[in-house]
Amino acid sequence: MSVPTIASRPRRSWRTAALIAAVLGYAWAGGGLRSFSWSAIVSTSLGGLAVLALAWQRNARTATTRVSREGFLTWTTWLAAATGWELWALSEHPRATHPTISSLINIVTETHPGRSVALLAWLALGRWLASE
Repeated sequence: MSVPTIASRPRRSWRTAALIAAVLGYAWAGGGLRSFSWSAIVSTSLGGLAVLALAWQRNARTATTRVSREGFLTWTTWLAAATGWELWALSEHPRATHPTISSLINIVTETHPGRSVALLAWLALGRWLASE
């Protein structure tokens, strides 16, 4: 195991800064695309594939961990509750009285900065899930 030298630290921080700038630029460019267009679909897919590639590379180096029953039940409960809310709200009218999750998110993602922040949050969530 090698100890980082003083010369390698600036190079690492430069790479980290370049990576952060690239991710922020990607989120800003992706947020500027028209919703549900082919270019937006491709842009979002490329970001997702990049996160999957990082997760795959990380998992190839580390041993797999066993999923706990409590964790599985917690995630299943949250997903079932979100799906149930979405389906219930979708069947009710008017939308202002019974908003779906997607209609609530649409308020934020109507603008370019809002879509950019949402894309950045989606990438961060994917990165976090990949590191778990």
